[in-house]
Amino acid sequence: MTDVHVCQHESGKWHINVRVSWRGTALYHVGLYDKKRIRLYKKASSAIRHIVLGYGYEGVIHVHPFAGLQDATTF
Repeated sequence: MTDVHVCQHESGKWHINVRVSWRGTALYHVGLYDKKRIRLYKKASSAIRHIVLGYGYEGVIHVHPFAGLQDATTF
């Protein structure tokens, strides 16, 4: 993984986008490997924990909250 982005939906849930070195500059959603839907998280901290503990990623993680949402419980 070359970089990681945690992005918030207008619903307040979060998803992870990653860029991998062998696929160029495109960002890809982290999904459930056995299903065709993306993995959603209630809190940004849960998504970040998955990136760090699950994938062993030690680089910068970019966090993109949805403009206009001010709910501190989603972090």
